[in-house]
Amino acid sequence: MMSVLTDIKYWVTASIFVAFAIGSLGDQVPNMVIAVLMLQMIAAMAGLTFRKDDFKKDAKPIFWSFICCFGICTALTLAVGALFIPSYKDLWYGWVMLASVPAGVSVITLSLMMKGNRVMSVLALTVIYLIALALTPLLTTVFIGDAVSPLDIFKYVLLFIAVPLLVNIPLKKVKLNQNGKVIFINIMMFLLMVFSIGNNRDFIIDNLDLVLFIIAACLVRTFGVSLVMVWFMKRHGTDRDNGVVYMGFAVWKNSGLATTMCLVLLDASESALPCVLSLMMESIWFAVMNGYIRKHWPSHENIEMEVLGTAA
Repeated sequence: MMSVLTDIKYWVTASIFVAFAIGSLGDQVPNMVIAVLMLQMIAAMAGLTFRKDDFKKDAKPIFWSFICCFGICTALTLAVGALFIPSYKDLWYGWVMLASVPAGVSVITLSLMMKGNRVMSVLALTVIYLIALALTPLLTTVFIGDAVSPLDIFKYVLLFIAVPLLVNIPLKKVKLNQNGKVIFINIMMFLLMVFSIGNNRDFIIDNLDLVLFIIAACLVRTFGVSLVMVWFMKRHGTDRDNGVVYMGFAVWKNSGLATTMCLVLLDASESALPCVLSLMMESIWFAVMNGYIRKHWPSHENIEMEVLGTAA
């Protein structure tokens, strides 16, 4: 039962069925999403600690992580989103919002599950989120213009990033059960998916061809990018522990934050659809790539365990 409760793919699958069963929960959905996302961010950041010297030691990997997040991932998201401009301008706004937010905090979970450089992932995520306080409003202003106020963007980035960081200062003294923390984050993800997909249920049902088009675009920016990156990094001898983290930053945007900002700041609820479907596809991507990486780019620890198992 514990393995089921801590496995995100079961929660994502259940949330899709529940969302289509109940549909939209009304005008309070944006406020509920804000509350859920803040709680999820607080839980995900709980217990993150690092030393000042770590920034100097991992300066280059942190820089490449930033390039993967706001370079590779942002550029490709804008590129696939541009395909929707002629016929679906509201969806283009959603793609811009997705491209403009920082990486998902689950990159840290990825580094843990795939045995990557977890300390570097925490440091890189911290730097990226601090830069996002200015970069996210700038990107939305450049690509959306007057549709969204930069001050509103900045306010919500502060709300979802700065507040959880401040709340976690006293939480560092509290010892949290790891399984309980993962289950809580999964519950928040479940609620986020139910609220977001449910709010767009009727639009999804009425526009299945468009939904499939968006899912295809999401497949390119998740599975397509990650498979190319793994091939490239293995070929060029990239440090494996840093490499899996780079892959995470190049794929995993904070789709929950982007969804919330679309629902709160944009008039058309369908603008959140690229973010909602991306949230779903990123969760599926993580479940699949976790097994793929373990088989095709294993850590030294996994290799040693396999050798010992063979010898035995």
